[in-house]
Amino acid sequence: MLLGIIFIIVSIASLILEKYVLANNSHAWLGAIIPVLSIIFIIGVMLTDLMRFDALNVLLAVAYVSLSFIFWGQGNDLYHKRIVSKIYE
Repeated sequence: MLLGIIFIIVSIASLILEKYVLANNSHAWLGAIIPVLSIIFIIGVMLTDLMRFDALNVLLAVAYVSLSFIFWGQGNDLYHKRIVSKIYE
């Protein structure tokens, strides 16, 4: 139970970090750090049998990786909006 709560807190923190810090700058590759690390981590955990390979865990893994890519795109959009607003001020 405690491990699940820690996972949720770290997941939310990493998604916020992704959107507002890593992806919200001129270097687009920085935003790819969390999605790539999450894919590597999830594959590693499933291959070492630390997490059962069942439908629910796969669905949660796909949801988290999808959210990290969505937040990467939103952070990149925030950066572009900020740049465009500076140009037209």
